[in-house]
Order: sequence, then C-alpha cells, then structure tokens
Amino acid sequence: MTMKTKYPLASTTFGREEIEAAKAVLDSNMFTMGDRVKQFEGEFAAWVGSKHALMVNSGSSSNLLMVDAMIRRSKGTAPWKKGDEVLVPALAWPTTVWPLVQLGLVPVYVDVDPKTLAIDLESAKSVLTPKTKGMFLIHVLGQCADMGATMKFCRDHGIALLEDNCESLGANFDGTAAGNFGVAGSYSCFYSHHISTMEGGMITTNDSELYDDLRSLRAHGWVRDRADKDEWIAKHPELDSRFMFIMPGYNVRPLEVSAAMGSVQLKKLDTMLESRERLASDVAGWTKKNTPWMTLVGAEHLEKKSSGRRTRRHSWMTFPFRIDAKAPVKISKVKEIFEANGVDTRPVIAGNLARHPANRHAETRQAKSLANCDALLENGFMIGCHPLVSAEGKSALEAAFSALAKL
Repeated sequence: MTMKTKYPLASTTFGREEIEAAKAVLDSNMFTMGDRVKQFEGEFAAWVGSKHALMVNSGSSSNLLMVDAMIRRSKGTAPWKKGDEVLVPALAWPTTVWPLVQLGLVPVYVDVDPKTLAIDLESAKSVLTPKTKGMFLIHVLGQCADMGATMKFCRDHGIALLEDNCESLGANFDGTAAGNFGVAGSYSCFYSHHISTMEGGMITTNDSELYDDLRSLRAHGWVRDRADKDEWIAKHPELDSRFMFIMPGYNVRPLEVSAAMGSVQLKKLDTMLESRERLASDVAGWTKKNTPWMTLVGAEHLEKKSSGRRTRRHSWMTFPFRIDAKAPVKISKVKEIFEANGVDTRPVIAGNLARHPANRHAETRQAKSLANCDALLENGFMIGCHPLVSAEGKSALEAAFSALAKL
C-alpha cells in the first residue's frame, strides 16, 4: 500500500520574501504587466547573459510565441512557412510540439541520445528532406545538450534553431547559458521548475527585431511596447496610435505579482542550484551503492563540481533513471517501492510523445527508429530534485534506495 507522500515530485521554494513581494503588488493596485515585469525581464536577461528577455504567462506560451515569430514577421521574410518540417525529439513535453501543429508546421519526431536525452543528431540526419527548415531542441531535465555538435549540424544543413530550455535554467555549455545558442530560447517559471512565479515563462533572444515582434505577439499584436512604434505610427496616421495592431497576436501577458516573486526567486537561484547539485551527488551515491543495475542519467556531470554560474552543465530539475536490461526486478516493482516509501514517481517526461493518441489530430513524420525513446517509455522513470529538501523527505528517499538494495 502506498504511504502518504513524503518526497513529492516538486515542493515550494517560496519564503517570507516572496509573500511580502506579492503583498506589495496587491497593495499597489497595479496588477497586470507593468514596471515589475520590466524589472524582472532585465534581471533575467542579465542572469542568463542574453540581450533581451520577455516575460509571458507560461513556458508553454513562450514556445507558442517563438514558433509564431518564426512564420510571421512584421518586417522582412520569416525563416519558416506553413508546411515546413521542424525536427523535434520524441522525448518531449507536448507544448514543445503542439505549437508547430497549431501553426501549420510539420513536426518530425527523432530519437534522443541516451546520455543527454536531447536530440540524437544521427537520427535527425536520417529524416532530413528539402522541407526541413528547423529544429526545436529540448535541454532535458537540467542537462544542456552538446551545443558544439548541435550548432554545427544546424549550420551544415541550413536549419534555424529554437531552444526549449524550460527544464534547464542554469545549465551551460562552454560558458554560454542554454537558451542562448539559437534564434530564441524558452523558460518556464512553473511551480516545479528552477524558479517559480506560480505560473510564468520567459523568452530570451539577441535579435532586437524579433524581440519587438514577440512583444507585439504577447499582447494582441499591439504596437505600443515596440522600440520602433514611432515608425509604425508615422506610416499609419489614419489610426489612433493607442489602439494600433500590426500582427495577429495573443493575450499571454504575465502578472505583476508573478514578476515580483520572480525577482526574489532569481536572487536565490545560484544557492538553489548548488543545493540541487548536492542532492544529486547524494542520489548518485545511493544509486551506485544500492542499485548498480539502475542508471541515473547525467550522473557523469557530478564528477567535476561546478565552480561558478557558467561552469554548470547540469542544473538537475529532476532525477531521471533507466533500469538496465539485467536488473533483478521489473520497473513496476522499483516504482512500487519508491511509492511505498512516500517518494513520488513519474515517467521521464512523456516517454515517447510520438506514441500518444493526440498525434491522430496532427500531421507528423518520424524517424524509422525511436528505440531510445521507447526504452525510456518502458524502462525509465523520474523522481523530484528539491533545492529545499526536508529532513523527512530526504530520509524517505534514502530509505527507498535501502529497500531496493534488499531485492
């Protein structure tokens, strides 16, 4: 029988400072996107080393706006058009893939590298056609992909890169933060992610024209937040500039209260990343000692301790495991023991999104083999990684590994 959860998949990182920041917004009588959002955007851009950051109401909306901006631009020619194919990993959360479908692009599912869990470039190469115009890369569960090889692949094949970095804030490759390699990168500030604004997301980009279009797309297609708004106003003197719309946009604006809490969380992020890494070292040790037939994916990054913000390759959102073929028990038993000790388990993201029934509503293609994704679907699972783990939670986690050692 499953006991009461002592070690959930995610837990709050809010303290008194976040609550006071939220109260200050409520007292101010300014609730929707305003000065606190602008402040948080500037702080976030500085933290990740990007020229621009744009806050929206969720990481899912970040992906939607980025994809929309790849097919519609207010000036010049957009990089993609409807019907173009975009490479996506089959190990994905739906909101990376569905915006492509919703906006008339064709997702092409490819397999993932078993070490990084990011797109396998050989699998990607196997599905290239003249219609392949993009890649939507996911940095998976805290681990930055091999961006040297990925960027070379995209350059060699004339592919525009978007990065879904919703799961890996704080991860880097050779001194550059994940999310800063492609045209734009997305981030999530949902409850279970590296920082939380309850609901919320970010987009980063170094392209100022793209940034302007993202600002329009965020709020109805409005001209008012753009750096070039005077140019548009001069072109259309017949329109009231206060209500002028230049793109078919959305309403995915964030709240001031979320931004205020985000500013507090961002100040704690370096400390929370260090805490996640320490817990990852403990879990790697328990895995090696008690369950040598189980692999903690990404554990090799713990062999060299991070020495600064830009040296961290893995930011440990969760702990993904893979059960070896010669394991003495089935995965169902392993998950049962974790749950019996009060430790939440989940699939590794969606396991293999290409196998899910929602695809019957979409035009997609896929690589001939998705074997690594299938293996994760069948023999993989994940548990949470808490930056503020309770003593009770840590004891429950260690007890689960000790119980597994007796099998």
